[in-house]
Amino acid sequence: MFKKILLLILGVLLSILSFLEFKKSIKKTENIGYTKFLSANKLVEENKLKEAIEEYKVALDNNTDINIKKNYELALKQSENEQSQKQEQEQNDEQNKEQNKQDSQNGESSQNKEQNQGQDKNDEAESNESNKQDSQDTKNQQKGEEKSEEDQKADELRSIMQRLESNEKRAFKNNEKVLNTSENKDSENRW
Repeated sequence: MFKKILLLILGVLLSILSFLEFKKSIKKTENIGYTKFLSANKLVEENKLKEAIEEYKVALDNNTDINIKKNYELALKQSENEQSQKQEQEQNDEQNKEQNKQDSQNGESSQNKEQNQGQDKNDEAESNESNKQDSQDTKNQQKGEEKSEEDQKADELRSIMQRLESNEKRAFKNNEKVLNTSENKDSENRW
């Protein structure tokens, strides 16, 4: 009778211990910070920076990993760059509109001068217009070069993000291995 009670108590204790171990393993796989980190990386790849930054913030609140912080900073820089590019583009568009207005006004005034002053003035107006068109062409070429540089920067950021993500995955797996080996061994420091 005593053996049966003892076996029953041992069985209950073992089932409780196995349940606790199961809970520990679930916590490791359901790490909110890590899942938010991965989802933020996917959002960066899809070029949804605002949402990615929010995901990185949540990940940083739940996990203090350096890779999360680095990716968060990279996403912030990338969003700042995009905002500055949009502002520059808007300014350039406004300048182009103003130049077009001035060109149209200059074209009308040059027609009036043709009628009043003759052929010599007409030649000067045409040369001014051609000079303005040449300057616009050079500005457009410079914009094209800037865009290609921006594309290169964006490609570099994407490749950095991919490398950091793969490094993070490896580090996470290594940390899990170390934790599993240290939990499974009751021995002292193996070093």
